[in-house]
Amino acid sequence: MKRKIKILIAVVILGIAAVIACNKRLNVLDQNNPTIDSYFKTAAELRNGVNAIYSTMRSGNLVGREWFFTHDMRGGETAPGGSQLEAPRAELLKQASPSPSNSVMTSVWTGAYQMINRANLVIAKAPGVKDDPAARDVIVGEAEFLRAWAYFELVSMWGDVPIYTEPVTTITGYKGKSPAADVYTLIIKDLTDAAAKLPDAHSTDGRATMDAANALMGKVQMQKGDYAAAKAALLKVYNKYILVDNFLDNFDGDVKVKDDVKATGHEFNPESIFEVVFIDKGDADFNWGYTGEGSTAEASIMRSQEYGIVWGNVIPSDAILNEFETGDPRYKFTFYESGDSILTYRSTQPGAVLTESGMNVASSNHNGVVKKRVYRKYSVLDWNNESFHPDGLNQRVLRYAEVLLMLAECEAEVGTPAMAAGYINEVRDRKSVKMPHVTLGSHDDAIKAVMHERAVEMAGEEVNNIDILRWRAKNYYPSIRPDPKPGQVALFPIPASEISANPLIK
Repeated sequence: MKRKIKILIAVVILGIAAVIACNKRLNVLDQNNPTIDSYFKTAAELRNGVNAIYSTMRSGNLVGREWFFTHDMRGGETAPGGSQLEAPRAELLKQASPSPSNSVMTSVWTGAYQMINRANLVIAKAPGVKDDPAARDVIVGEAEFLRAWAYFELVSMWGDVPIYTEPVTTITGYKGKSPAADVYTLIIKDLTDAAAKLPDAHSTDGRATMDAANALMGKVQMQKGDYAAAKAALLKVYNKYILVDNFLDNFDGDVKVKDDVKATGHEFNPESIFEVVFIDKGDADFNWGYTGEGSTAEASIMRSQEYGIVWGNVIPSDAILNEFETGDPRYKFTFYESGDSILTYRSTQPGAVLTESGMNVASSNHNGVVKKRVYRKYSVLDWNNESFHPDGLNQRVLRYAEVLLMLAECEAEVGTPAMAAGYINEVRDRKSVKMPHVTLGSHDDAIKAVMHERAVEMAGEEVNNIDILRWRAKNYYPSIRPDPKPGQVALFPIPASEISANPLIK
């Protein structure tokens, strides 16, 4: 792990001097390359440190690009858009297990540990900050939340992984793998502490809040198998948010071409609990260095480009298309297909019709109808159809509809299917959806209903692969539904770069 630790040490130094624009209201000033020992003396300097963690989270290694590929390729909701899908991503999608050298998987591993190391530095330096104890404690809560998120990404997809709780300062600071149970213990401790420190307020700038910590706690406890604890955490968020009337308000944002602002979107809306912030600067550029550093670094995300009609790397799978009930408005909210109109500016202009010849993607089959389709979620096509346009749509990592569906799953698991139906029906009652209510009388009926509703509500939102792992572990495939990824190996292999460098991992 010598090379990895040298990288981590360098990352710490870079993190201190980074000028971060981690969201549309949060900017970090250049500190002229101070050293670790000379820095973090004030709450403002500690704030710069936590901004560097957010910066890594939105980098190309993670949410800016490779994170959504890692999740979506391992779930059951995507298919290759054609031969243009690059080999490492195709391997994740098509193979039972990727090779240890898979670059997409390795990027997420690297990004997660970079977040962890930066969080460890902030947490370690916080006791020495005395000028503003209240601000200091909130900053530590943010660092703990972000560290917990990174470790959850690792433990849910890799299982046993190394635990680092102190910043790496030497090239011999190797750590071997710790049991997944110990990783979950650390995550739960971090989220418990974070919830006590973070503000009890709706986030309007991309920073973590108490509700974000409790919502993530619910997700973590569910994956761990403790549904009573998950329910308790999720109930702390229940009724503090609302489902926005228009389903599409959850997936739009700022769209800009040069100096022309095409859209401003509905980011930080009343349904949103935690978002990773991206900015469309109008320059059609992306930070291909993957670092996310600096005030001039591109703050865009590649999602709309990768899943769009020009690159067309990823399309919806036939399985997810056929999951939707007849008449469910969420089908049209979730997918574009040939014959639909784009550039309508939310139905205020005539727009342009998508044609089969104008979509560089493979065809898909929805209930026997074969045509070309792409994801509409996180798409900018209603405002812009440039051939290359990385976008500035915030990634909604936690939203209230998922909290309701997690509560439904908890009720199903603790033996109250009627309560599960109530939460599902709240989701189906959204003003722009209005689907018929469900009635549930048994555990299996409730779990099946949860599986369906999570699919149609959360399609393409990077949750399905984690759901599959959880339900597969409980033997719900094929007893309740067929396995959407039969033969898939549950956990990723440790990246080859880590194995070759770290003598404590074999």
